[in-house]
Amino acid sequence: MTDAYRQGLRAMEAGRYREAVAALQQALVVRPHDPQVKLWLAMAYEALQEWGLARELCRELTTHPDPKVRQQSQRVLYILEAPRLRRRSEWLNQIPLLTEESVVTWRVGAPKKTKPLPVEDMAPPGPVVQSNRFVPVALGLLLTWLVWWGWAG
Repeated sequence: MTDAYRQGLRAMEAGRYREAVAALQQALVVRPHDPQVKLWLAMAYEALQEWGLARELCRELTTHPDPKVRQQSQRVLYILEAPRLRRRSEWLNQIPLLTEESVVTWRVGAPKKTKPLPVEDMAPPGPVVQSNRFVPVALGLLLTWLVWWGWAG
């Protein structure tokens, strides 16, 4: 496993798909016949919405001599060739891009001193449980039965 291949896999896991494509293309130069490099590269292309390049790599791998590689590439190709469903905008949540301007910077320093809450405003530490005296009654009955059985026996 080459360093470029490992770097590409780490970039894929981190969601940095452009870096993954660059690293996996370097790995493909070193290992041009490695099907795993091609499959990961196809998935990186797919993540960047470069579906033509991804399909091309998968089609190439469907003729690979290893049946497992053929099966994997056919599955990925099936997903890539599936029709794209239209989604309504209200079904999706838009996640804003984080840029340096949008990230709030926090001032490091001593925390502000706040007044403690009055005791009457504090909630009780847990649920209030009332005893139904089951355990003492059960022990009393058991003790009575044992004493009676001891006298009767």
